[in-house]
Amino acid sequence: MDREHFIDLYPRLFHMAVDGAWPSIQELGLLSTAALVDLYAPPDEVRAQILHGVRRTSVALRREGLPDALVRDQRPLKFIDQCLLPGTTLQEFLDALNGRVFFWVSPERLSRLMGAAAYRRHPQTVLELDTATLLAAHPHIELAPYNTGSVHVPNMPARGPATFVRLEDYPYEQMVKRRGRQDAVVELTVPYACPTVADAVVKVDRWERGRPTSRLFSR
Repeated sequence: MDREHFIDLYPRLFHMAVDGAWPSIQELGLLSTAALVDLYAPPDEVRAQILHGVRRTSVALRREGLPDALVRDQRPLKFIDQCLLPGTTLQEFLDALNGRVFFWVSPERLSRLMGAAAYRRHPQTVLELDTATLLAAHPHIELAPYNTGSVHVPNMPARGPATFVRLEDYPYEQMVKRRGRQDAVVELTVPYACPTVADAVVKVDRWERGRPTSRLFSR
């Protein structure tokens, strides 16, 4: 898939962050779970709790001189053991998830996520980004055709590290035929970290009970 074609199709990207995270995102960028663990350097048992095995609870990270950070739980991976690609281990797939920063490519997917009970209960910070600016800063972009972190029923599509495909190699037209144009691409991912992501941010809203309630930033 050509990058310019992707930008034409998806001129905006979206990211849901923990409520109150915008100041730290401006300072540190968006970090994958693995990057957060590397930066905060928690004790070995906490590192293992976060990175090894499915996280059943969220984990708070603290380090002097850094803002507090929260690593979300992975409860939506309820049936992941039944939905792995052949030859893929659970840890290989978890490493793939923990090593990426995720963006939704459509506002419809964002709204669906924000309407879920797990996220309606608490305020969230939502970033809207200019796709062209983000892509210019990251030569390596990978796409996925569904929400890779959600396996809430046992018959969902099998997944593994191979689910994430380099943008330039992504079989877009094939996915359109298989899943329809709206769901041909669901996620855009950046490996490890987006340290200058604030440069691509168009606006930041605080969402409560599944809808935006206040504007935190606008370019």
